[in-house]
Amino acid sequence: MNGFDGFVHPTSGEILETKAEFDAAVAALEIELSLIYRALHPLREERAQRFEAAVLPAPRYRTSTQEKVARCPRCGTKIEET
Repeated sequence: MNGFDGFVHPTSGEILETKAEFDAAVAALEIELSLIYRALHPLREERAQRFEAAVLPAPRYRTSTQEKVARCPRCGTKIEET
């Protein structure tokens, strides 16, 4: 070990050493993140209303993930294609 016990904050570059400093840094980033998600949610909703969803390939060409997307997440029944 090089004798340096501090941690360099990834975004601000400040040195964090105490629990209080770490807690404050985490809280500040969580606030920033919540603001980003609050702005992102209405953008995603509006995009979904304005533009068509991606079209899945024919069932025989689907990957296992695409097949999961083609089913209802609650009951597992196939979603009708439009």
